[in-house]
Amino acid sequence: MEDYNQKVISDGNLAKIVFILSFSIGTLILALFKITKHETFIVIGFYYVIAALFFNFILFVNLVYDLIVYKTMQLFLLKHILLLLINIPIALFYLYSVFKSFTNQLFNF
Repeated sequence: MEDYNQKVISDGNLAKIVFILSFSIGTLILALFKITKHETFIVIGFYYVIAALFFNFILFVNLVYDLIVYKTMQLFLLKHILLLLINIPIALFYLYSVFKSFTNQLFNF
């Protein structure tokens, strides 16, 4: 039983790390775009979002599996699943911000 708890805790810690990295890298790319207004950061951001979606989805599925299998750690796992899901509205806000800036540049508003 102790090995199972250690696996779940390890998965939860990984979710924290992935959340922090996803948030930090996304914020850095957005800040660089806002500062430089260079379109290269839109392309970099696009590829970053694709990669982040892939890794976050894999981890999300793993945490949901852990949630189903390890009933004693449900609250711990739910917290970490929610932590991962927080990245979705943040990414949508960043996307909105980039599109708004980009269209303003295109149409000179």
